[in-house]
Amino acid sequence: MKKLHQAQKLNREAQKNVLGMGPTSPSCAPTGCYDNAINNSNDRCFILSCPSVRGYMQTVNGTRKCCFF
Repeated sequence: MKKLHQAQKLNREAQKNVLGMGPTSPSCAPTGCYDNAINNSNDRCFILSCPSVRGYMQTVNGTRKCCFF
């Protein structure tokens, strides 16, 4: 049970981080590139805090990220 609680806490923290610079916007209008995202194999993606808005997978500094412009 302790490991489950720790995993949930890590998941919440991961959802808050945008390139390591703070929490995602609760207003559901993401901008910039996000490390933690869901990719649909067509290079379209979304972040968990805003699943209705789709971004594009981009390579940023050698890492694939979900970017919104």
